[in-house]
Amino acid sequence: MADIFDYESRENFLSEVDNVSELYAHPEERGGILQEIDEKGFVVGKEVEFRTKRGKPIWLELYTTVFRDDKDTIYEGLMHDITDQRKLEAELQQARKMESVGTLAGGIAHDFNNILYMIIGNADLALEDIPEWNPVQGNLQNIKTAGLRAAGIVKQLLNFSRKTTVETRPIGAVTVIRDALHFLRSTIPSSIEIRQSLPDTEVTILGDPIQVNQVMMNLCTNASQVMEETGGILDITLETVFLSSDSAGKPSDLLSGEYLKINISDTGPGMHPDIIHRIFDPYFTTKAVGKGSGMGLAVVHGIVKNHNGAITVDSIHGEGSTFAIFLPVAEEEPAMEVKTSDDIPSGSESILFVDDEPSIAEMTGQMLTRLGYEVVTTTEPTEALAMFQSNPDRFDLVITDMTMPRMSGVKLSERMKEIRQGIRVIVCTGHSPLIDEERAGSIGIEGYVMKPIVKNDLARTVRKVLDETKGTHHP
Repeated sequence: MADIFDYESRENFLSEVDNVSELYAHPEERGGILQEIDEKGFVVGKEVEFRTKRGKPIWLELYTTVFRDDKDTIYEGLMHDITDQRKLEAELQQARKMESVGTLAGGIAHDFNNILYMIIGNADLALEDIPEWNPVQGNLQNIKTAGLRAAGIVKQLLNFSRKTTVETRPIGAVTVIRDALHFLRSTIPSSIEIRQSLPDTEVTILGDPIQVNQVMMNLCTNASQVMEETGGILDITLETVFLSSDSAGKPSDLLSGEYLKINISDTGPGMHPDIIHRIFDPYFTTKAVGKGSGMGLAVVHGIVKNHNGAITVDSIHGEGSTFAIFLPVAEEEPAMEVKTSDDIPSGSESILFVDDEPSIAEMTGQMLTRLGYEVVTTTEPTEALAMFQSNPDRFDLVITDMTMPRMSGVKLSERMKEIRQGIRVIVCTGHSPLIDEERAGSIGIEGYVMKPIVKNDLARTVRKVLDETKGTHHP
């Protein structure tokens, strides 16, 4: 009991605690629990929340019998620590919440990304048509920027709900985190001291540097916000740890192996035990209206999970909080950064574009035509197949939407490849659980892009696929 309740010894526990019920987390429930025991004479398997000496919440399962004599009422029984079991149940509940939000996100992503593609694409076309000195240029640029931000939110929803594939590669985590902290210093008040303990040698993980940066910025910004009135210390430490099945503090959903452990601690007010289990829930926030969306920690949770890692939090009300992130260490060397040219590639080949949204077909046709291509657009996959069948050598490339009535993009590409094996195909989708880049490649589709896609990225993808056909690089 002394160990469970964080007392230094058995003697300390016995001298400081007169009755275990004094340690109930919710004192107002004490009378009801004792009354239940008195009326029945016993309780079996009753789960009750307690507080340790340090204020940490724990759950105990009570098996209690009451005895009475002329002098005393004695409650005798067993207490079973079920804190870890409750934690596992909470993790399962969290996973189910994420799954339900993921289902919602997947359901809206396709239509919403189509809408954003129309907004961003038409803004791109209009920006080309209007002189730079025209004030409308600024308005259009704001529309495009807002559209891209909205696309980022959809991508975040899909990321934390595990409905999209994270493009990971070997990266130097120490460098990425050091750069994030360097930028962070200029964005938080000088009353907050940043302390960092980073390894001298690089640690390689499989990850997306932008998302790892996002995790650091989000957690550190949150920590600074809770200390902005009083000041304090933000402490970031990195270390490699080996976790085995019996390692203390090992998150239950991690496999054994070597991990990069990132600790982010603050000296702020900490979190109340009643809310700590909810902080990763979508749209849950303790910030004032207008100060937070509640998406930050949910997105962080999703990013870490998509990197095959785990995140935990330890907080004592009034004594600050510590977030611990575990990311698996990789053996590969970090990939070299390759800078892409700012030039927009063009061409003169013949392209068949298929999308069941007329406005998307018209807009993308304009984009490709302005890049120099000869373009035929259609909103009917059956019409596209008939055109291709009547003259298989007419087109150099087919770009098709994935989700269309009567025939999917994959089915259309398969039928076309039966007619002409060498035809190159790019599948373009707002979101589909039926295909991703890896599956597209495995079934012989040469290109895969997610909507909304800006004109420059579309131009590079088209040029890349066409040049692979010829085995040449287009200038």
